[in-house]
Amino acid sequence: MFFIVGITNGAHDLGVRKCGFFPCCSANGAMALVTCTFQQFTFFFLPLFRFSKRYFVTCPNCGAVYELSADEGKRVEKDYTVEIDPRKMYIIQGAYRRTCPNCNCPVDPNCNYCPNCGANLR
Repeated sequence: MFFIVGITNGAHDLGVRKCGFFPCCSANGAMALVTCTFQQFTFFFLPLFRFSKRYFVTCPNCGAVYELSADEGKRVEKDYTVEIDPRKMYIIQGAYRRTCPNCNCPVDPNCNYCPNCGANLR
């Protein structure tokens, strides 16, 4: 008799949630994407249970990635209206500062042209 078992990785977006404050760029009250990653045990390719859940928040202004504490992640996953507590976020990947390749002036991530020299940024 054969048993097919395995452990797979997975991720799913929990949607956007309001965050009180992002320390990376001082954004207040921004709506940020929350993602949950996990591993799951499978038996005959059917998932039985999940473990090692981790929750991540991405800053909408600068792209910095934060990991949420486990209790805060579970709270955010269960209640769609809850606001993320910034004291329970830990930076994983630093803020990305976009600059103009022509004049090295810092520019907004959504800009198509440099506000300083007018160079095309796309």
